[in-house]
Amino acid sequence: MLPGCQQLDESCETMSAAPTREPRTEAYDIVRVFYGTNRAATGDSRWNRYYGSEPGDLEYGVCEVSIPRSHKYGEIERPSIWRLEFEESADKHIMLQKIEPRSEADFVADLRQDVGRSPLREAFVFIHGYNVTFAQASYRTAQMAHDLRFSGPPILYSWPSRGELSGYVADMSAADGSARHLRTFLERIARDSGADRVHLIAHSMGNRVTTRVLSSLAEEAAFDQLPRFNQIILAAPDVDAKTFKQDIAPRMVQAGQRVTIYASAHDRALQASRIVHRGHRLGQGGSHLTTFPDLNTIEMVDATGVDFSFFELGHAEYGDALLADVKLALRGYQAEQRGLEPLPIGAAWRVPSADPIVPESDPGVVVVAKMETPAEEPDSVEPISFWTFLKNLWLFP
Repeated sequence: MLPGCQQLDESCETMSAAPTREPRTEAYDIVRVFYGTNRAATGDSRWNRYYGSEPGDLEYGVCEVSIPRSHKYGEIERPSIWRLEFEESADKHIMLQKIEPRSEADFVADLRQDVGRSPLREAFVFIHGYNVTFAQASYRTAQMAHDLRFSGPPILYSWPSRGELSGYVADMSAADGSARHLRTFLERIARDSGADRVHLIAHSMGNRVTTRVLSSLAEEAAFDQLPRFNQIILAAPDVDAKTFKQDIAPRMVQAGQRVTIYASAHDRALQASRIVHRGHRLGQGGSHLTTFPDLNTIEMVDATGVDFSFFELGHAEYGDALLADVKLALRGYQAEQRGLEPLPIGAAWRVPSADPIVPESDPGVVVVAKMETPAEEPDSVEPISFWTFLKNLWLFP
């Protein structure tokens, strides 16, 4: 067991009452999400449109997201025309209820208060991926904190994604252009939040800017002065696998205690991205899984066998097995302690397809069943047009 795991298990009951959740008499709870963004404000008073897709200066703030009491574990409940729902309703849907921009000093002071109320003095920062609006990113951040029963404040960094399927190329440029602001934000969180444990969770194209920032911080020895991050989770990273393995990973491992990379052979965006970039992506699983035998602090996890929509909008559910593994990873358990199945290629694991069984006597132990061998993709790569790439996002099985 890792040092501190016993303390984590003893804190399970207190962890269930996160200080960022404020019980209400209404049919919903409120999750308070701290945020940083380099999206420019639109001037629109509607919360869902308060921040747009144009780049701006770094802003700090706090937003409130409501989670309905009827919320189902793992879902992002939003209005659906198939259910004849044409407007948001707080008793049925996850909603962005308020946005409050703050000065940097007020943001830090408020964050330190929430961290101080966390039994483990921890926080996590979520960096979203491609095709995500500010509002959508706030839903996911709040929902993760709620369903993970995270004990500390959730923090969102939102870069100016266009929030459109056709915005892939524009989003790449926006992600790259956000590196300076994300670095400033992460430095501030690491140095001044008062947290003993700061976790980073990046998804899809958000990994593009996150890995670049962490690599540059380590290369410049910034972590000699800054606290290191604790758990770094890279989910479906849309990053060139060869470049990451050769140039980024050896430096980035200095930025955190452990790096967990979740990959899948069924991620449609990554399959299309691989064709467009004519190279394997780090987040691809199956036959294209990247391993790191020389870097024992990187855990590569193939999640091909489970529902991989944990971090994605537009999906109703994600696999309990993946959520359970993320939760245990954030608590500091190594892959072999989390019930993952080691792959024969070595230096990699996979999430079993069966839902985990968590014994009541020990919530820190996960018992799992074996999964089927993940499907493989063909090795040939044929160049396609950008519009075919967009179509592939929807049509890949």
